[in-house]
Amino acid sequence: MSAGGILIVCSRPEVIKDLRTLMLQQGYSAAEYSLSANEARRKLDIFEPELILINSPLQDELGIDLVLDIADKTDAGIIVLSKHEHLEEMQFKLERVGALILPKPINKTILLQTSRFAVNSRKSLKGLKHQNDDLEKRINDRKIIEKAKWLLVEKMNMTEPQAHRYIQKRAMDTRVSQIKVAEEILSSY
Repeated sequence: MSAGGILIVCSRPEVIKDLRTLMLQQGYSAAEYSLSANEARRKLDIFEPELILINSPLQDELGIDLVLDIADKTDAGIIVLSKHEHLEEMQFKLERVGALILPKPINKTILLQTSRFAVNSRKSLKGLKHQNDDLEKRINDRKIIEKAKWLLVEKMNMTEPQAHRYIQKRAMDTRVSQIKVAEEILSSY
């Protein structure tokens, strides 16, 4: 498995060492770590991991606020290792942002499987978001072109096919996109 980097957020250096060794053996190219949530936030400004592993509780917080702060800002998979007494609260507050919660003590096999699942899930979501953004842009472009076309029908007494062809031809002749032509038409009226 060729993997990107991982950020381990944990207040216990001996646990960081074990997790870092385990994840590097699994093919992660870099294993950065932070001892606190605030340090993790700063590190995420300069490091873009593929996976974020949070061993809760942290020095400065439980870890819930950290996940809520970073979930929308990263494409990384997020796994929180939680004590049993915090498990239900973690699940309730973090399931909506897609963080995966594992109870402690951790089984290495389950951690590794969950890591792969978290990374692959976030990649899939990122791909779907990209497709959605692309479709949204195409729909918005189409709306602008349609507005321009109907403006030509109204103001220039063209038929709909004539207006459509006019926009296409002008785009080809001027070597710009139809959306640019449509925007020019809308701004000129």
